[in-house]
Amino acid sequence: MKELVIVAGAAGSGLSSAEFIFEELGYITIKNIPTQAWEALTQLEEKEEKSTKTCLICHAFNVFDIISISKKLKHVDVKIILLTCDKESLLKRYALSRRVHPRTTLEKITPEQAIEKDCDDIKQCLDYANLVIDTSAIQVKRLRTLIYQFISGNKSNKITAITFMSFGLKNGVPEGIDTFFDVRQIPNPYWVDKLKELTGEDQEVIDYMNSFPITQKTIDSIIVYLESFFNELQKSDRANYTIGIACSGGQHRSTYVANYLKKYFEKKYTTFVIHRDSPQLNSNEE
Repeated sequence: MKELVIVAGAAGSGLSSAEFIFEELGYITIKNIPTQAWEALTQLEEKEEKSTKTCLICHAFNVFDIISISKKLKHVDVKIILLTCDKESLLKRYALSRRVHPRTTLEKITPEQAIEKDCDDIKQCLDYANLVIDTSAIQVKRLRTLIYQFISGNKSNKITAITFMSFGLKNGVPEGIDTFFDVRQIPNPYWVDKLKELTGEDQEVIDYMNSFPITQKTIDSIIVYLESFFNELQKSDRANYTIGIACSGGQHRSTYVANYLKKYFEKKYTTFVIHRDSPQLNSNEE
């Protein structure tokens, strides 16, 4: 655990929405972990050398102890986001959702008292916060923008997460993709004996495909379309978009093009790549 974001707030202030946002951004999310369990987990994590991005979602009643434990972690970048909300809005949300406030059961108090205690607990932690967001009158789209800007340091609204998925048409079109591009016009390395068993991540295969002008021409035409399309996508409420890249078998051409597009767009967007029909390549994703 090298990067830790603690998101805390009153129940009903938008914690579930924040959890989904951090999942979109590639964080491991942990929700409502007991204080003692968190203390034990951090001791184990301190011994791990692997770098991870972790988001801890916690309710107001144990946030102070969670922050105290987390602040003691060495070599971990700890950021704290507090979600505040006025009491009237919280009461309305609970009335509409008919959910049970966790404190009403744990402490045998009324929802009004539970919300009051939540707000008091959050106030005690305001001095520790790196970012405070009042969710009383904002939509999830705005919350997503504010969190993304804070985490990335990006002042723009380019928050869409794009996944490029390579696949082979012989195995069918994947469910869940939003659109796809067919790159079978690129010469197929499969028919070259020495390249047949390699993939689109091997330099010999890349050099072979790039020896044909149609390869870069195909990629450039996809980029031109996607740049315009992604700009328009920012105006919608879509948080994620999956672009399929298809060839015959999903081994050479589509894997190369998907990797190329991922690297091209990663400076503007949160990007991921998945190779459906060459799953051994997915472990290479950083």
